[in-house]
Amino acid sequence: MNPAYKLKIIMLGDFAVGKTSLIRRFVYDEFNDSYLTTIGVKVTRKELDIAGCGKTDLLLWDIAGNDKFTTITPEYIKGASGGIIVADITRKNTVESIAVNAEIIEKYIPDAAVAVALNKIDLSDDSDNNTNLADEIMKKFNLNWNKPVMLTSAKTGRNVENLLLNLAASIIKR
Repeated sequence: MNPAYKLKIIMLGDFAVGKTSLIRRFVYDEFNDSYLTTIGVKVTRKELDIAGCGKTDLLLWDIAGNDKFTTITPEYIKGASGGIIVADITRKNTVESIAVNAEIIEKYIPDAAVAVALNKIDLSDDSDNNTNLADEIMKKFNLNWNKPVMLTSAKTGRNVENLLLNLAASIIKR
């Protein structure tokens, strides 16, 4: 049976923030400590049945990490239904890059639902500060769905499935 929905979700963020690891955890329920740089884009597909929405094909576009020396190819972004901006909670510069990635999404897919994953929460022991940071990010950016910022860990699986399922359901219910 064909899925009722096909959603393209892009993952943006600096190098080594855990985009690939989040996808691997969500799709295969695996985690690997070794770091492999994504070159260009890698597309991973997962079929799921979203409560209240039906069968859905998620196409997760893992876009190579960006920094001040690289640019993201607009063709990778166009046509996406939603995006997840990933930052490493232990590296302040990657959190500061959320604004740059939000601008990229706004430029190419202004109507997309966007979420932020503050990843690698398993490496941080300052839960009050992490919660405050998540609240600050929600206020700073116009993230247009009900759970726009989540503290995640690809290593432990914390909030990974919630992040993607909630984003997909939010896109479908629009």
